[in-house]
Amino acid sequence: MDRASSRRMGRVAALALAGVLVIGLPAGAAAEPGTGPGSGAGSGSGAGQETVPSPQLVHDAQVRARAAASSLGQLQARLARADNRLRRLDVAAQQAVEHYSTAVYRRTQAADAVRVTTAQASAARRTTERRRQAVAEIAAATYRLDPGLGPMSTYLDAAGPEDLLDQTITMTMVSATVASRYEALRVSQSVSAVFEAQARDALDTGRRAAAAADTARRQVTASVASQSRSVDSLTAQKRALLVRLARLERVSVRLAAARQHALERRARQRAEEARKRAEERRRDLPPDDGDDGSGGGGGPTTRQRERAVGYALAQLGEPYVFGADGPDSWDCSGLTMRAWEAAGVSMPHFARGQYWQSKRIRLAALRRGDLVFWASDPEDSNTIHHVAMYLGRGRMVHAPRPGRDVERRSLWYMGTPTHVAQVR
Repeated sequence: MDRASSRRMGRVAALALAGVLVIGLPAGAAAEPGTGPGSGAGSGSGAGQETVPSPQLVHDAQVRARAAASSLGQLQARLARADNRLRRLDVAAQQAVEHYSTAVYRRTQAADAVRVTTAQASAARRTTERRRQAVAEIAAATYRLDPGLGPMSTYLDAAGPEDLLDQTITMTMVSATVASRYEALRVSQSVSAVFEAQARDALDTGRRAAAAADTARRQVTASVASQSRSVDSLTAQKRALLVRLARLERVSVRLAAARQHALERRARQRAEEARKRAEERRRDLPPDDGDDGSGGGGGPTTRQRERAVGYALAQLGEPYVFGADGPDSWDCSGLTMRAWEAAGVSMPHFARGQYWQSKRIRLAALRRGDLVFWASDPEDSNTIHHVAMYLGRGRMVHAPRPGRDVERRSLWYMGTPTHVAQVR
């Protein structure tokens, strides 16, 4: 073999071995020194002497490069599947929390109804008892005055026409009073019966609502615990995959993790930009500043909007806890409820209720402080499972899910909002 052929084979071997080192690395990345095969021992017998790899060595290097490329592709696919699974777990946890929040709200409503109807029934019973006592007293007084009072005795006992007239008038007045009191008693009894029935119905509804809330709490506790375990498991899987990725690429785990995070961030940004462009094509993109200072034509004032936004932003970094509404932990609807409460607007503590209470608007009309929602079915507000507050310039603040803190994000981070509303 001549020297030119030897040099060509050397270059082929070097390129094949380099493939094992740099497959999947981003531009500018390089293998860490001293980790490649061929460094150290086996590099030659003397200074300046060129090593000539054998055809078998070149073949083996090519096989390893192809195997490394295949393994890297599989690892990237598994990492992508793990990320998709994490996003689905986020939505499942949000749905479970929203179901619990809705059940708690209905339990509160039912408890209020029980208090109101019980008070009404008690008042009706007291009124009925007073009127029954009044009728009894009239009957007793009439009997004591003249057990035989009636038209015939009045006629026979009258001393003359004037006396007869006086007694007749008296008897008529007594009869009218007794009839009036009896009628009032019957009305009171009817009203009391209605309120008693309503109180019983409210009590039954309250018991069912309390049971539903207890069931929902158990379900959401189990769901969040399962979600947390799954997230931990998937996070561990991703860590193990990154370790394997680092070995294949001959780089540190830290560098592999940083690279993977950058790739995931880039993928999210591309998806968000795609959603934003789709909304631009629909001419529904929110304006940059989101606030013209007019107060929204009957909606909240600019000052109220700024107060609500300021309150929400003050909670950045505080943890998500399902069912929490401050002051140091939050769920999604608890954050928006307290933020708008600070601005003088009262809302219920569940996302669907906040949407139902608010004024529906188009995405193009979205302004700073307005609420954005995500639902499983965009056509059905009963499937809303998350709410956030719009900050302007395509950004939002929200309490995302268990395991994550209150944060600022792109409006498109979770996909295009399915529902948009202005508080009122």
